[in-house]
Amino acid sequence: MKPSPIDWRARLEACGFEGAELVPATYAAHVLWSRREPLAAEAALREHLDQQPDDKDSLKMLISILQENGRASEVVQLRRHLHERRCHEMRIPEPAREAAIAYMEAAETGGAPPERMADAHVAALFDLYAPSFDDSLRGFLSYRAPERLMDAVRSVLGGRRELDVLDLGCGTGLAGPLLRPFARRLEGIDLSTGMLDKARERGVYDVLRAGEITAELAASTASHGLIVAVDVLVYFGALETLFQHVARRLAPGGLFAFTVEKGTAPGYRLQPTARYVHHLDYLRSCASAAYLHPVLEREETLRKQAGQPVTGHVVVLSRSESKRIPPEGSGPTL
Repeated sequence: MKPSPIDWRARLEACGFEGAELVPATYAAHVLWSRREPLAAEAALREHLDQQPDDKDSLKMLISILQENGRASEVVQLRRHLHERRCHEMRIPEPAREAAIAYMEAAETGGAPPERMADAHVAALFDLYAPSFDDSLRGFLSYRAPERLMDAVRSVLGGRRELDVLDLGCGTGLAGPLLRPFARRLEGIDLSTGMLDKARERGVYDVLRAGEITAELAASTASHGLIVAVDVLVYFGALETLFQHVARRLAPGGLFAFTVEKGTAPGYRLQPTARYVHHLDYLRSCASAAYLHPVLEREETLRKQAGQPVTGHVVVLSRSESKRIPPEGSGPTL
């Protein structure tokens, strides 16, 4: 960190804070920032970061101070360092780190987003969260996406049972017990082996395998009566290719049910939460191009973020029983 000419201890004393020489720099920075002394707060943080350069909370605070004072150009290097530390903590392999950093940067700055989160980023993120995932989602985030989606599926299926069911991005298997009553065979796919270990403990899936869902669908020759994706498409921006692969794996009359977070702008956007939102018109366009048609669309509260409800779309699509889905790489067949 470059040195600052500001004597933050003197500024702290000038604010009426006695014993400034004994005050930890990080605490002093909070006090000085609250007293509208951003330069002194910056000086305290830089002194602290000279000793502990990987302190993420202090880096975030320094970034906020610089941005607040119109010095965004100085933030780029600091933010990259923060992202690099995050990649290291998640144990993202070196070859995948640039893609992960680009994704985090786009989420934070509103820059042009990639079409999806990279595989290694997804796997590392959810391997890290797997041990506490269910408790965090159910408790702190009031996560109810599986129940909302299964309410919709149940209303469409009526009395249909004994289906071959595929759970895309199954995670720890929260949807598994809800899907089991409809399934003759229940399969789950996820990139995170840590999440799959948790799903395996539930004992409700017939098959669980590690893999990227688009690639797994493309390589498969199986046919399913129901394919679900619960809180999975928030890590995909562009959905055209995924929808096409799903359609090819659905039996005639089969259903594709999924949740997304609601977007108000056309297409899709990557949010500061590092999750994508999708506009309903975009979802309809992707479905139409894949010869899928909507049979149910609902707006629901799926979870909370920072204590506020997150509104999403719950969508159930059906594959036409009369139209043949064109094979991969071919033109449309009506």
